[in-house]
Amino acid sequence: MTEPLTVGVEGGYRELFDHVSDGLLVHEPDSGVVHDVNDRFVELSGFDRDELVGRRVTDLVADGHPSETAPSVVDEGTVERRMKRRDEEPFWAELSASRIDLSGEPCVLTTVRDVTERRRRRNELARFEELVEHVPTGIFRAAAEPDGTFLEVNPTMVELFDAHSKATLLSTEVAKGYADPTDWVEFLDEAADGGVRTEKFEFRTHTDEAFWGLVTVCYFENADDDAYVDGAIKDVTQTREHQRVLEEQNERLELLNRIVRHDIRNDIQLVEGMTDLLDDAVDEAARPQLETIRSRSQHVIELTDVMGDLMETLLSETGPDLEPTNLSYVLDREVREAVSAYPDATIRIRGNVPLVEVVANDMLGSVFGNLLNNAVQHSDRAEPTVTVTAEADDETATVRIADDGPGIDDDRKETVFGKGEKGLDSEGTGLGLYLVYTLVEEYGGDVWVEDNDPEGSVFVVRLDRA
Repeated sequence: MTEPLTVGVEGGYRELFDHVSDGLLVHEPDSGVVHDVNDRFVELSGFDRDELVGRRVTDLVADGHPSETAPSVVDEGTVERRMKRRDEEPFWAELSASRIDLSGEPCVLTTVRDVTERRRRRNELARFEELVEHVPTGIFRAAAEPDGTFLEVNPTMVELFDAHSKATLLSTEVAKGYADPTDWVEFLDEAADGGVRTEKFEFRTHTDEAFWGLVTVCYFENADDDAYVDGAIKDVTQTREHQRVLEEQNERLELLNRIVRHDIRNDIQLVEGMTDLLDDAVDEAARPQLETIRSRSQHVIELTDVMGDLMETLLSETGPDLEPTNLSYVLDREVREAVSAYPDATIRIRGNVPLVEVVANDMLGSVFGNLLNNAVQHSDRAEPTVTVTAEADDETATVRIADDGPGIDDDRKETVFGKGEKGLDSEGTGLGLYLVYTLVEEYGGDVWVEDNDPEGSVFVVRLDRA
């Protein structure tokens, strides 16, 4: 049984001892038996003072062992150890020990400072530094001067610039890494004005190879008015090359578009003209063939219109320029044109079209025009009937174009527009419906197919109101 402890902090030092902001332990230098603790350590540990006095310091260390003596925890100097709490939730403490004489007895005074939060932040910083070391993006710090050098770089930066070593790169002026060194100077000026800047530049490695990098920098000034930038460089050489290939492909497609819409259309119109001249020159036996030539020529002209609209939509780099569009005006116009184009069909609007504006653009007519054409051209009737209805609520407007044709099987209702396919390779009925789906999707609307009663299909277009 431990003898009663007589060494402790008394007298005028007691109040100071208890009100120190850090925990304090007074213990024997050899055995580590605790003689006294202050109020702060009682608060940190959750133990009562009576429970602490008489115990060994090693008993209060979470990862300690009963056989450890006090010097193995901390004798003189500073260490970090996990300390026990009464609730069994340990905390990290910085222990600083020094030898003192108390009432003529040699003792050790240990300061206990809770560093749990500091250690957590330090561990997070270590993990962040580990991430920076391994991230496949170049991370750097550089002096914000025209002839400034790199101050710190991660391994990816060394690889990007094909430098012999990190030390080699750190001794290199930042501007020399740019294909045009003035880019760095101008970039610095912009960053100093706005704080954060991102831009794409061409760089040169230490072996004089070119690559393109997307650079983001943050501009800082410290208390001594020294300026520096922290930044990241991502190699986008392949992305830029891919963009260049796409631009070349788009140029070819635009040329094809002009050929389709101009040269082919002109030639087909010439064929139509020649067909009209043959009306009185052919006998009745050849007239079906003549009508086939005429109808196929008209179909080619329609295809050039659809293909031109589709390519204009697909090649747009900025996306659709959406604006409030009068639904009634566009729908009425497209129905009148369809009536004129198909005199043998009955095409009508049932009821009134709501006088509302929808989110679309000047190509909305292509949506309804192609759906009307599709309803007539794919009908199995000599005199097809197409009925158009429209309605609106507070948020959307819905148009239904119903036909009395053969209908569409359920397993084709999703693929008829070429969704998820590449238009020409889809199982749909042609470019017209692919164009419809593409435009409606860009408008933020929806289009689908329903069964008509008693037969046929209903194409439904739902658009947001402007």
